[in-house]
Amino acid sequence: MRGKLPRPVCSGVVDAMRFPLLMLCLLPGLALAQKVDKPADTPQPPAAAAPPVAGPPQACPADATGLAAGAALACVCPQTGGAGQAVWGSGPYTSDSSICTAALHAGAVSRRGGTVTLRMLPGQQRYVGSTRNGVQSINYGAYHASFQFDGVQTATGPQPCPDDMTAYAGSDEKLTCTCPAVSNPRGSVWGTDTYTADSAVCAAALHAGAVSRRGGEVTLRMLPGRPRYPGTTRNGVQSIDYPDYGASYAFQNVSAGPQICPDTMLSYANTDETLTCVCSGEAVARGTAIWGSGPYTGDSHVCRAARHAGVVPVTGGSVTVRMLPGQPRYAASTRNGVTSTAYGDYGSSYRFDGAQNVAAAAPVQAPVADSLRRTGRVSLYVTFRTNSADLDIGAAPVLQQVRDAMQEDPSLRLRLIGHTDNQGGPSVNVPLSQRRAQSVRDWLVQNGIGADRLLAEGRGQNEPIADNASEPGRALNRRVEAVRVE
Repeated sequence: MRGKLPRPVCSGVVDAMRFPLLMLCLLPGLALAQKVDKPADTPQPPAAAAPPVAGPPQACPADATGLAAGAALACVCPQTGGAGQAVWGSGPYTSDSSICTAALHAGAVSRRGGTVTLRMLPGQQRYVGSTRNGVQSINYGAYHASFQFDGVQTATGPQPCPDDMTAYAGSDEKLTCTCPAVSNPRGSVWGTDTYTADSAVCAAALHAGAVSRRGGEVTLRMLPGRPRYPGTTRNGVQSIDYPDYGASYAFQNVSAGPQICPDTMLSYANTDETLTCVCSGEAVARGTAIWGSGPYTGDSHVCRAARHAGVVPVTGGSVTVRMLPGQPRYAASTRNGVTSTAYGDYGSSYRFDGAQNVAAAAPVQAPVADSLRRTGRVSLYVTFRTNSADLDIGAAPVLQQVRDAMQEDPSLRLRLIGHTDNQGGPSVNVPLSQRRAQSVRDWLVQNGIGADRLLAEGRGQNEPIADNASEPGRALNRRVEAVRVE
């Protein structure tokens, strides 16, 4: 049975208390759905047409393998009789699919049963699986005979998305389809931006930012396989690392923007690759644990390690990361205001190329559209006049990015949250932060964004992300955070 290759065994010593998420690498891959206990499809002689039956329709046969090409059959599906049997395709269905299960999948009957009329069709080159009306059908390749139901209302425009894209593997086809509104998308996802062909389409669409939880139309294109698929967490969806896989897809009309550094370099383990990416000031400030002093363990937070190594200031910048083999030990140290932790043998590591760069400047702004798409939030480092909510002229480029992102995605709604440093005290800073968030909202409304898509509030100095004891830290804390509202 074809399926995902076995997950690689974790290298190095894994401390379950330190790395609960790394236990994912021990889970087996999801097998690609396929027919079981069915011989390979071979050309079949035409079947004899079923003799006409007088009187009311009879009970439906198990499948349509005994019906001739072009034949039609009216029959009755019993109550709840259309669930639990295998179905391949989404209309047409393979002729050996369960008729009553397919009827429920197609919406030709409800679970109360009823009369259906099916019509035999020629074989198809592929049968695309999907989940409809509580029935999950399965992908299949070429098969010599098929059927569909009469009287089923045909939807106009894009059809519901298939569960995954394995039926299209090996092609360069483009598909436009719709994802439903969901609170928690179903299915597993492997990769980021480019996904394995067996990744759940609508979960991947939400991960990529191609749709929100309200659903919508997406367009995706099949791509060749990739040597690796890095996992990330975006928009409430966690995708999984995976190595070489033979077919993939990506969503169209989703702007990638400048590459933001991944949280860790685990997806590049066992390579000698070099990655150039951007650490925003916020990523440097909010980074989590690191192990080592250069090299760092592959699971160390990249932007926090970059600050420790001195290749970016506290306010962020561009870095170049080079993968290395695992090391027998990783020494702890304190550098540039960051303390790393010691660790023993670990199977992958990295270091930073380039010169030291510790001179703090203005906070590096994360790309707005990409950050909203990837994480659902972004800190806006817009400038105001001192102790004022009046926008400085230098704020325009960042605000234009927000406006463009909202114009490109008409479903995007934002909560704008003002934050200050600790200068002036809460009685001054809470109302100041509220007015600053409102100034950003007003600018966006004046520049074509509907007021009903924007909320504004202020939280003053209560949620710092950096040390208020230094001016660079205070600069990071003075921000207006934009958060996607579902």
